[in-house]
Amino acid sequence: MVLEAARRTETSAKEMLARVNDGSASSEEIREALAVSKAIAAINSAFQVAGAAAIAGRERHGDGGAEVLASSAGLSRREAHSQVKTARAIQDMPRLRDAVESGRVSVANAARLAETVDKTSAAEVEADSDLLAKAESMRPEQFTKEARRWAVERDGDDGASEHARQRARRRVRMWNADDGMVHLHGEFDVATGQRIRNRLRAEAARMHDADKKNAKDEGIDRRSFDQCMADALDSLTANNGESGGGKPIADICVVAHVDDATGRLVAELPDGGRLPRAVLEQLACNAKFTGLVYDRDGKPIWRTHSVRTATEAQRQILMARYGGCFHCAAHPALCQIHHIKPVSQGGSTRLDNMIPVCWDCHQKVHHHDWRIRTTNGVHTLHPPEQLRHGPARAPDPRGSGQNSGGSSPPTNGTRLFALA
Repeated sequence: MVLEAARRTETSAKEMLARVNDGSASSEEIREALAVSKAIAAINSAFQVAGAAAIAGRERHGDGGAEVLASSAGLSRREAHSQVKTARAIQDMPRLRDAVESGRVSVANAARLAETVDKTSAAEVEADSDLLAKAESMRPEQFTKEARRWAVERDGDDGASEHARQRARRRVRMWNADDGMVHLHGEFDVATGQRIRNRLRAEAARMHDADKKNAKDEGIDRRSFDQCMADALDSLTANNGESGGGKPIADICVVAHVDDATGRLVAELPDGGRLPRAVLEQLACNAKFTGLVYDRDGKPIWRTHSVRTATEAQRQILMARYGGCFHCAAHPALCQIHHIKPVSQGGSTRLDNMIPVCWDCHQKVHHHDWRIRTTNGVHTLHPPEQLRHGPARAPDPRGSGQNSGGSSPPTNGTRLFALA
């Protein structure tokens, strides 16, 4: 019976793929089918874990089915062990287990909830309906931050325990790989990691900009941004942290506010990572403070003069939200902030009318008759009339000199993203 059901599922999946490949399905139908396929994938994963566990139990393997799962489902041993661990963690939580087995909660979000159980308790996780609802609706990268924040709030020590756990796990390893390259891997607490990231990106951006100028003047090849990051690490360690003449930079950006319910000071990084009070006090010794005003939805509002660039605090918050250039996904260090409606034009210069754009896209908007339009909070990029029906690709802003796949400008006002 189980094998027959599996064969029927395989046949249906092949039919779905064939309909998409032959072009007989409409875009709306495909979009709805993709939503269904999300549940199918989660249910299939739950079946694989349960089936592997059943075999392991009957044959007394003693590993919960990890080896069977890895070999039968084509997973790595690490992935298999992770899924088995997640299944064990949620087996005593009926509501969560039902949500996973019915496909409402993805495998990735279920794993985050299992980690949260380790930090709090199964009873607390199972009792929080709002957390489970977020696990069903949020994408993994969003829910990872939410689950971490939820666990920190229940520590009762402003995140000091979580910070101590991260500090205890900090490490850097280097080894010679088989391909002759030297590999480096590091793990840091959230504050140290943010400082290191900001320093490297600032120095890499300086190098990348210098390459851009030199390549134009001297005709030399430009380094990619990743290559600049590697060279920045070498430069900063060789110069004891000095950036070799670059402008002073902020090591880290921290957003602090007073919790209305408790009256306690809450400090977070722009991406939502919580900092304990002791770390905030340490950082505040040499900090520059910038006053911000928030609206009722928690969005920062700036009533400042009309400018084309944002402050570093604004930039980091926007980059944490969008991850890079809204059009071609260029690295955040290559992006500047473009005001859709600056104050001089009647706008309010807030986060919800600001977007990060890389230099190439900025040039496209201001010097090649492209236009950014905003309708109901949705930004769209419109090409000039003569380009509306022609193929166009933006050069890769990260320095490859080639057209970046998937980065072509939309030719008819394509929806790029919707603001929350």
